[in-house]
Amino acid sequence: MRLAEKQRDAAERARHDVVNELSGKLEDVTEALARAHKRVVAAEDHALAAEFRAQAAEAQLYKANQELAAIEEMIRKRLL
Repeated sequence: MRLAEKQRDAAERARHDVVNELSGKLEDVTEALARAHKRVVAAEDHALAAEFRAQAAEAQLYKANQELAAIEEMIRKRLL
């Protein structure tokens, strides 16, 4: 009977150790996933900001091209 109790206690301690080890690893993985998620969100925000800047630059370029075309037209009218 004592041997069975000792074996049961040893098995219970081993199970407890495994659960604690896996719990720690799960916590580490969860923290790593949270950090990765934050990096992804930051990268998405950075990409979105870059897209807005590109759109603004395209709008400025379009406006500058329109103004240049108007100036070219005025020059043509004066020269012809």
